[in-house]
Amino acid sequence: MPFNFKKTLIVMELIFQDMLKTNFVIPLYPTTFRETIIPVPTPSGVTDLPPNIYFDLDNRFNAEQEQRIRDAISETMLVWATHMNEKWNGGTNNGISQMAACTNIYATKNLRPAWYSESPIQNGLTATNIAMDQFTQLIRDNGFRRSPRAKIFAAPLNNNTIVFALTAFTQNFVPLSFIVDPTLIDIATLNFITGSMMHSWLHCAGFFDPNTTSYFNTECSMCVMRGFRPKNPDMPDNLYYQFFD
Repeated sequence: MPFNFKKTLIVMELIFQDMLKTNFVIPLYPTTFRETIIPVPTPSGVTDLPPNIYFDLDNRFNAEQEQRIRDAISETMLVWATHMNEKWNGGTNNGISQMAACTNIYATKNLRPAWYSESPIQNGLTATNIAMDQFTQLIRDNGFRRSPRAKIFAAPLNNNTIVFALTAFTQNFVPLSFIVDPTLIDIATLNFITGSMMHSWLHCAGFFDPNTTSYFNTECSMCVMRGFRPKNPDMPDNLYYQFFD
């Protein structure tokens, strides 16, 4: 596999941003940005939410690519909001969402985010609830400007990866920064882009790879791509996770 110099420079910049929790990082990959603002849905039972989340979008993206990225982020937040609504269950907060039910069937490994230090997580259902609570934290920190500014870089990625993000080791003030392959964003369908975006957000929420069957980040993201339907033997897992970082 050829060395990906552009990606390496951006990853170094993202590491510094995440470690230092600052907007003032020397730009290793020179580019310019424009701000894009995305409304936050309001699920039942979740309070103290910002009206919007904010991203600095690489000016190398054209208007059509920006819209596809915006759509994938909005779809990812819709998945989060739908989970929270279904879990809220009319105020009991004991419901099982479609996503949690799907993930619980298939995810058995890497159920614990990097920052988690409480009692062991026993199943995919609990891991999904923890992950979506962490999405709430990511959205609050971004929307209330507590975390460093989220940057979306345009750069080629390896293989068929659409979106790349670092795995966070902390729970608070994590920048929602990632890299998007501008070529693949043009040709991939929205559900595959959304699945790759979901996978990257789960990295930001602290969940590790590898990208293969039974691992939480992969199984949860594949459930989203399948619309929470059961697996189809005619559509193997690698058809989906080839798009993950």
